[in-house]
Amino acid sequence: MKKSLHVLLIFLLTLFAGYPAASATAAEKTRLRFSSGPPGGTFETTARALTLRINEQRPGVEVSLAISGGSVENLRRVNSGEADFAIVYAGDLLLAGIGLLPYDNRIYDQVLAVATLYAAPAQLVVRANSNITRVEDLAGRRVAVGGIGSGAAATAQRFFTGIGLWDRIKPDFSGYQDAISALGHGYVDAIWVFSGVPTAAVTQAAKSFPVRLLNLSEAAEQSGFFRQYPFFTPTVIPAHTYPHVDYEVATFQDLAVWVAGDQISAATVEQALAAASRDEALVDGREGIITPLHPGAATFWENHPAP
Repeated sequence: MKKSLHVLLIFLLTLFAGYPAASATAAEKTRLRFSSGPPGGTFETTARALTLRINEQRPGVEVSLAISGGSVENLRRVNSGEADFAIVYAGDLLLAGIGLLPYDNRIYDQVLAVATLYAAPAQLVVRANSNITRVEDLAGRRVAVGGIGSGAAATAQRFFTGIGLWDRIKPDFSGYQDAISALGHGYVDAIWVFSGVPTAAVTQAAKSFPVRLLNLSEAAEQSGFFRQYPFFTPTVIPAHTYPHVDYEVATFQDLAVWVAGDQISAATVEQALAAASRDEALVDGREGIITPLHPGAATFWENHPAP
C-alpha cells in the first residue's frame, strides 16, 4: 500500500470548492447508513471523512454515520441490510464469505468491496520496563485484544491461535482507550492493536509511559501463520513512529476495505466513489482486494484505473 493513512484522511477532509451540484429536495434524497467503528478510532475517523465527502459532493444522497464495534460487527450489519456502507478488514471479508469467522459459520455473501483504504499493521505493546521481550513471554499473561465484534479481536485470536498461544494467554476484550489505562496501571500485560499507523491509542500510551513494541513477524513466520492466512503480509513499522520508540518493528498487516451491501444500486456506489476520489484520494482503490467488487465499484475502477 503506497499511500499513508494520513494522506488519505487529509484528502478526504479537504474542503473542495468548484464542483457545484444540482440541489435535491429532502424527498428526493437517497438515505444510506455508514457503519464505522469505535469512537475516535481509525475506522470511525475514516468513515466520518468519507461520509462528509459524499454528502457534500452528492446532494441527492444523505449518508449518516453509525458507531460500531468494528470490522466483524460491520460485516454483519451490511450483510443484514442494517447498514449500507462500512469499513472492514480484507481478511474478515474473505473469511466471512466462506463461513470462517470466529465462532460463526454463517456465510456473509451480501457484502461487496468498494475500495481499499489503507494498510493496518498488527501492534503488540507492552511496558518497556516489563520482562516481556518476545511474543512467547505472554504465556499466562493478560492481553487486551480489542472489543467484542472488532477486527482487532478477531485477528488477535487468529494470530495467537496460529502460533499456539491463544489457550495460554488471558484475553481481555477491552477497547483501546480502556486498554491503555489498564496497561498503565498493570491490570493487563500487553495491548493488541490492529490499525493504521501511527495509531492514536499507541501514541497516547507512549506519551504516558515508556512502551515496547514486540516483533510479531518472527513468530508468524516460524508457525506457518502466513501460509494459513495468505491475506496477511509482512511489514515493518518505521522507527520513530511513536515517541521514544527508536527502532523498526517487524510485524504483519491487513488492509482496511470500504464495502457496500449488494442491495445498493451500482449507480449509487459509483457516485459515492466519484465523490470520495476527488483529488486522487483513492488513486489505487482496487489494490489488494481479494473478494468480489460491487458492480458500481467495478464500473468506476474500470473507468478510473490507477495511474
